[in-house]
Amino acid sequence: MITYKKMAGLLTVSGLTLALGACSSAAAEPFDIEWGETECVVCNMKIMDEQFAAEAIMDNGKGYAFDDIGCLMRDWYPEQTKKDIAAMYVKDYNTKEWVDLEEGTFVYDKMSKTPMAYNIVSFAKEADAEAYVDENGGMVMDLDDLKDHSWERGEMKQHKKMNADDDSKMSENDSSEGHGQ
Repeated sequence: MITYKKMAGLLTVSGLTLALGACSSAAAEPFDIEWGETECVVCNMKIMDEQFAAEAIMDNGKGYAFDDIGCLMRDWYPEQTKKDIAAMYVKDYNTKEWVDLEEGTFVYDKMSKTPMAYNIVSFAKEADAEAYVDENGGMVMDLDDLKDHSWERGEMKQHKKMNADDDSKMSENDSSEGHGQ
């Protein structure tokens, strides 16, 4: 027979387990980036291009923002203790919604223009990644491919300095080539 004290103890333990579970999953949710204000933890550039952003959230709740998946995967991730990482997220190129890195599909496209020129584009759906490749070229990748990727950088866009009377916003390297925005 279960006494009142045993039942109360079981309920308390169950409630604490649920509460702790809720806290740990909430800590792993994507956090808000202030576009144009938040800096990449690796390269210190302001995160401007929403479709290329990435984040990492640690078990202790601390979050790190990146302007390019290359900053996350090439420079930051290898230096971490994997068990301390609660979650990593990337932005879907089309929808700009957060996607768990482990669930994403990626495209390496040398002609894409990402902020740090690592030329990896992220998607929530494999079909979207395949459609991108059909239209633009490139190679579909999964997370294991990203971990083994060489992370060579392509050409970075260089913006010319603007004169006060120059209305042009074109970059020196602006051309019809490249798929980024």
